[in-house]
Amino acid sequence: MNDPSGRARKTALTSYDILQTSAEPGYDDLVALATQICDTPVGLISFVSSDRQWFKARIGFAPCETPLSQSVCAHALAEGEILIIPDLTLDPRTRDNTLVTGEPFIRFYAGAVLKAANGVAIGTLCVIDTVPRPDGLTPQQRSGLQALARQVMSQLELRRAIGERDRALTLSDEARDALQISEERFRLSSRATTDVMWDWDREGDAFHWDGALTRVYGHVASIVAPTAAWWFERIHPEDRERVRRRVLGAHESGSRWADAYRFQRADGSYADVLNQAFLIRNKAGRVVRMTGVMLDNSARVAADEHQTLLNHELSHRLKNTLAMVQAIAAQTLRNAASLDDARDALLRRLIALGKAHDILLASNTEQAGMEAVIRGALALHDNQQAGRFRIDGPALEIGPKAALALALMIHELATNAAKYGSLSTETGHVGIRWRIEEADDAPQVRLGWTEEGGPPVTAPTRAGFGTRLIERGLAGTIGGVVKLAYHPSGVVCDLVAPLAGFQEKVEILN
Repeated sequence: MNDPSGRARKTALTSYDILQTSAEPGYDDLVALATQICDTPVGLISFVSSDRQWFKARIGFAPCETPLSQSVCAHALAEGEILIIPDLTLDPRTRDNTLVTGEPFIRFYAGAVLKAANGVAIGTLCVIDTVPRPDGLTPQQRSGLQALARQVMSQLELRRAIGERDRALTLSDEARDALQISEERFRLSSRATTDVMWDWDREGDAFHWDGALTRVYGHVASIVAPTAAWWFERIHPEDRERVRRRVLGAHESGSRWADAYRFQRADGSYADVLNQAFLIRNKAGRVVRMTGVMLDNSARVAADEHQTLLNHELSHRLKNTLAMVQAIAAQTLRNAASLDDARDALLRRLIALGKAHDILLASNTEQAGMEAVIRGALALHDNQQAGRFRIDGPALEIGPKAALALALMIHELATNAAKYGSLSTETGHVGIRWRIEEADDAPQVRLGWTEEGGPPVTAPTRAGFGTRLIERGLAGTIGGVVKLAYHPSGVVCDLVAPLAGFQEKVEILN
């Protein structure tokens, strides 16, 4: 039977080149976080191919793959975003599954669907328990599991980008090896191309360049010395002997030659070139001439260097994001009064961080709007009551470093207000206002958080991680000063920081 969805999954998985690869810490860490957030003994990154499911990372589950007949994840692929089955023995899709009826007797399942860039579902980040969970996942656990699933796909997209780059380089090498140029094609094509075509009579050492030598590199072809020595002298000193050795070696064996090196222009600068030729032999097998073409490869070399830089930057951003998640998790667990408190605080902070990332990605730039970042951080506490949040300030684009730190700071302020301050009552409200002020040395941003209408406020007896994050997080990241005051009428937080710090376009964890 034809299975279009199975073929689409197989094609997508092939493009990521992920199946049967070795374990990698980045994926293992994401599974570990998923099991901690959802409080389950089993966690898996599962890819569903056309005939089996294979696990890239796993905790609490021994097999590295199972047949599709045992796959619960295969059912999740048709659910859209997430599938939660509180009791696998009661669901007609899974009650006869041998992993349910026999060892390890799994009972609860929750899987966030992993979707490729083209929308094809390829697997899940799932958590499993051996006891039923009638209530499934909490909203925070559900959001946290989906946020981690998006991080899995970010890792996969990085893998594919690097693979596509490497394959492009391989294809280019094959194209160079396959190039063969006859004398007739040389004469006809030399008039219609900007690539420099040349011909070397090996026996008489007569070297001829076509007119493109002048157009591309500035040398007047009609007056340059018609010998191979002139050519070798224009090769960069660091490349010269290697090229000379390979050219002479090609005369001894083979029918083609190709090499990349730096060639000197008439103005003294160097171009990255790709030179390739077809060797012509006499009946005795001796090379009598070489006919070839020299392509200016400078643009491609620059593009490759830029692509390498982008790959490093993408890898750096993913590592920074994971490092930030790990740092937040460690500090949250260290300062929490109980495991339940830690789990709730960690989930909310991860969601706030994820919303800030979504805003940055949605803008398709290296900046985000300040108001959008603030509203995203307040989303968990917005009950749609008119006047609950009074947000006011000029349009201001801020860099990724400031956006992530600001989102975490606003989230912590809102969380404290919901527990102890103005957001804990129906009539309370919060004012968030910012403005740009002129200072002696450079413009600065003043941001204020003011709570009103809540119960009387007293200062906490100890400063936990949340308080330190408010007082030092954003100010420490971009420079500036934060003042946190506990007035009886409500908490007031005032931040003053350089505008340049808000708009800096560097990573938050360099």
